[in-house]
Amino acid sequence: MKIAMIKTTLASLALLPGLTIAAPAVADKADSAFMMICTALVLFMTIPGIALFYGGLIRAKNVLSMLTQVTVTFALVCILWVVYGYSLAFGEGNHFFGNADGAMLKNIALTAVTGTIYQYIHVAFQGSFACITVGLIVGALAERIRFSAVLIFVVVWFTLSYIPIAHMVWGGGLLAAHGALDFAGGTVVHINAAIAGLVGAYLIGKRVGFGKEAFKPHNLPMVFTGTAILYIGWFGFNAGSAGSANEIAALAFVNTV
Repeated sequence: MKIAMIKTTLASLALLPGLTIAAPAVADKADSAFMMICTALVLFMTIPGIALFYGGLIRAKNVLSMLTQVTVTFALVCILWVVYGYSLAFGEGNHFFGNADGAMLKNIALTAVTGTIYQYIHVAFQGSFACITVGLIVGALAERIRFSAVLIFVVVWFTLSYIPIAHMVWGGGLLAAHGALDFAGGTVVHINAAIAGLVGAYLIGKRVGFGKEAFKPHNLPMVFTGTAILYIGWFGFNAGSAGSANEIAALAFVNTV
């Protein structure tokens, strides 16, 4: 009798509004696999895609410098992204920056979910965008800047330009609050990198020997290889921006073709 009453009481409580226990979010394995593939494709765009593309366009004597700059800045941004970049870009905060609660990814559980994928995959995918953005800027400064200056610039620009723009657009900041839509990095990646590259090229000035000697690409097959890698990588870049393997990803994939 008592057991029956207890069962009836529990069943009644379960039907009351506000007392329903929500099931924990579970990642979709197919979406997670799709996003990991997209992340790998975007990373492949930077290393070796951008490195080969820019490396083939410059003179032979500066190829090693370009490859080194792209590779090292790629690694540097990966570290900065984990240390504080992701937290400041996607954490809750003000209009321009998130908080530092997620620094070093310390408060992200192994099974934490964002949308339909594991949050760690979201960390990696968004980090790949930060890496390729810096790679784009390095190409604009080719043959005209010291390696040490590049490293200093990357740290400052990443912290004071990329992070706040990413937070304002994708992290729920100022522009997101006003309905800004950036599906695949038009503002966060391309406009951001273009302005930095243009200003940097203007401030640094012309290359030594400009107007006196020809600056011919030293290796066009290298340029072609880099371009082909970038093209393939764009499928992950654009389709992955949908966040899952859905109809929007399919449309982005077709449009990229």
